[in-house]
Amino acid sequence: MSQRRLLQSEGLTKDSSPEKKADYGLTFLIVFSLAAAWIAAGSTGLLSHPLRRVLTLSFLGIAILAPRPCPCRKNNSRLIMLVSACIAIYLTMSPLQTINILAVSLVLAGYSISSSGFTKRISLILSVSILIFTIYRIAYIGIPTIWIISDNISGILGNITKSVTNQPLLAGPTFAGIDFLILMSIFWILCLLEIPKSRTTKAFYGFAGIFAGHLCYLIALSYAPQLAHAVSEPTSEEIWSWAGLFHKAIPWNFPMLACVIQLFIASSMFRWIQWPIDKIPSKTESPLLLWHKKYLLWIAGAGLAILLPLNLALYPNQLTLQGKKIVFSEKGFLNWLKPEHGQYGRLSSGMYGMLPIFTESMGGISLISENLSQEDLSDADVLVLLFPDDPWEEGQLQRIWNFVKNGGSLLVMGEHTTCDSNGSNRFNEVLEPTNIQVEFDCATFTIGGWLQSYEPILHPTTAAIPDERNKFGVVIGASLNINWPARPLLIGRWGWSDMGDRGSGRAMMGDDIYNPGERLGDLVLAAEQPLGKGRIIAFGDTSGLTNGINVSSYVFTSRLFGYLAGHSNAHPMWKQISGILLFVLLIIFIFSNSSPLNVTLIILCLTISLSISNSITQKSGEILPDGRYKSPNNLAYVDSSHLEAYSGESWRPDGIGGFMLTLMRNDYIALSLAEFSRKHIELADLFISIAPSRSFSRKEQEAIKDFVMNGGDFIITAGMDDAGPCSSLLSQFGFTIGSPSTDKIEPTPFGYFKSPYLGLQDKQVFVRFNAAWPVYCNDPQAKVIAYGRDNVPVIIMRNFGKGNVVVIGDTCFAMNKNLEWEGGETFEGLRENADFWRWFISLLRDQDEQWIPPALQESSPPTNPIQEGTN
Repeated sequence: MSQRRLLQSEGLTKDSSPEKKADYGLTFLIVFSLAAAWIAAGSTGLLSHPLRRVLTLSFLGIAILAPRPCPCRKNNSRLIMLVSACIAIYLTMSPLQTINILAVSLVLAGYSISSSGFTKRISLILSVSILIFTIYRIAYIGIPTIWIISDNISGILGNITKSVTNQPLLAGPTFAGIDFLILMSIFWILCLLEIPKSRTTKAFYGFAGIFAGHLCYLIALSYAPQLAHAVSEPTSEEIWSWAGLFHKAIPWNFPMLACVIQLFIASSMFRWIQWPIDKIPSKTESPLLLWHKKYLLWIAGAGLAILLPLNLALYPNQLTLQGKKIVFSEKGFLNWLKPEHGQYGRLSSGMYGMLPIFTESMGGISLISENLSQEDLSDADVLVLLFPDDPWEEGQLQRIWNFVKNGGSLLVMGEHTTCDSNGSNRFNEVLEPTNIQVEFDCATFTIGGWLQSYEPILHPTTAAIPDERNKFGVVIGASLNINWPARPLLIGRWGWSDMGDRGSGRAMMGDDIYNPGERLGDLVLAAEQPLGKGRIIAFGDTSGLTNGINVSSYVFTSRLFGYLAGHSNAHPMWKQISGILLFVLLIIFIFSNSSPLNVTLIILCLTISLSISNSITQKSGEILPDGRYKSPNNLAYVDSSHLEAYSGESWRPDGIGGFMLTLMRNDYIALSLAEFSRKHIELADLFISIAPSRSFSRKEQEAIKDFVMNGGDFIITAGMDDAGPCSSLLSQFGFTIGSPSTDKIEPTPFGYFKSPYLGLQDKQVFVRFNAAWPVYCNDPQAKVIAYGRDNVPVIIMRNFGKGNVVVIGDTCFAMNKNLEWEGGETFEGLRENADFWRWFISLLRDQDEQWIPPALQESSPPTNPIQEGTN
């Protein structure tokens, strides 16, 4: 190649300097690629997951599509970029944030393969930088020691900031900006490796700029509480104004400032460096030897990339509670009540009365122990302490510690702002042999229920549990203070530690305001530590095990009990050491063998290995409640996997908190089914769907049909205006809502009314409807439970196989506004629908003694309780 052609290949002319100055197009590539990586990692502040994914793809698209002086010259470049982009879009949809970051690195690696000259080099530097950053993030959530080191570094940065500003700053790794320092440092090191001279000087000034810029961010962050107090609370009209958005952004989107500062530094450093022209490599080795070496490098890189996730995320041992004994301490700030007939509203739910029944549904043996005697603990697998508040009896603590040291598992559920006159509490006393302590604070979330704010550690109990809904069950509790060898289990990323106030009249809670010196972000909500042959897991909140919240958190709590009842630790020291070794070896390998194809192969292997490991761990950790352990079957699922019409907030008027308690009052374990599957419902007696907005697939319809044929009961509530998505399913059972299938006349809605469903002579009991529509069934033997106007059915029950199908033509029939208010108030002085469900469930379960509403109980048995025929 001539000198002229070589210079042109780098975008230079013969008259140019032998060193190339960076152009603005490549600056765009650097700035938007780094920003995309930080957004994908959630480093830039609180964003909803959909918005974070869209912004990641948008910034990545801008980075790639920005004009460059050196266009792609390879014939297959468009195909390479198309394939890379499609895979990246798929990876960005993953619930694992580490895989989202890998999507950015993959596109840049593909861009490097399809490009030439200087663009190829810069794209590769960016891809490698982001890949190594991703490996750090995998280690951060997979190796507890790495998390603790990062957290300690965050504390050091806070102390440095305090020495400058005299403002206390206690921030977790997210708000301390560890991610920005890691990625910028890697990027700068790779840039330095590209230049042949003045590396030491440039390294010093570059790192000085990175840390000086970051210190500016930390100084600003230390004044965030004062800044937030200075900005007035926006009114409802101002909520989406600039002032309103600014108020919401402090401090939750403050890391964006660090992002902007570091991007400015990155672009400045890039344009400051004088980049030399690549030298043409001299190929002294034979092509055959080169190919052999290349294959060996590919195998080595792929092997390390596969082994790291296998080591950190794979837990193939099946969790089980079958035959395991779980002992619950009877004493504490608690009660063992469960919902009972005659008591209504949110406060009627009781606290932990359903918990022993729930564990027994998974094959466990439960015992509520009065004094944790040696006899009770001798053959136990798990001991559960729920907010212990009574002084420990003589010898009790030692019995508990001996139980754990001999191989038992201890679950300690603490609470917020709890201490006695000497500053201690019972749960910290029992945690004394560990490096876990429950703080005197409230771990306060930014978004209610920690929605989209959790950061779970890779663990058998947390694998593949999303945080769009509060499946972990943590609400307002305390944060945990941990030190090695304790290990974080569940992190609250977007929240703060609201320190307690002993003089407060609100259970010693703080002021609900982020103040200087309170920890910001990355709160430890649950932690684990081995002790002897056993292990202790501590939570700062008891909510997840309560009757009302375990309805949705059972996915996590079932795994938690299964893990505690097992005999393996999730992060033994040998596994952490081997993980750190693989982490270091993989980074060294990437630094020394960073060709575009090598990088692409490592990205794909990491992605596939992490995804498969996470999936296997999820399946191995799944423990399904089984209602067949009781007779009759006592398990009921309410579907939440098809965009149902009810609110996710249990006690909103459109919520179904009252309906869940109604099921519990009728001796059901009531659970919300967030992911529909045949294996779930076939273990249940009752499956309820409330006006789904997404249609059931053919396989799902077949599963429901088989469920009913084998003796299950299926109830669906939907008005005609919501019946479209479920019409195909209804037709499988011969039902239509609104009008008969052969009738083309538009039906008339019934609206609100009451209908008698049971009577005796001149006495009748009624059921109320919120907005009812006609229901029809083509089975002449179907039974009408309630009629609307003109004797048109609104509730029909049909026997189908060994089970029953019930269709209620009212979307809101089971919602709080038609059944049970949060405060337990009556509806016009009556509890008609609560009585209806009690009667109807006794009918549905074919109980020997059918329950009769109070208005009819003093008389002889009612006649014609249900009516035959639909016309």
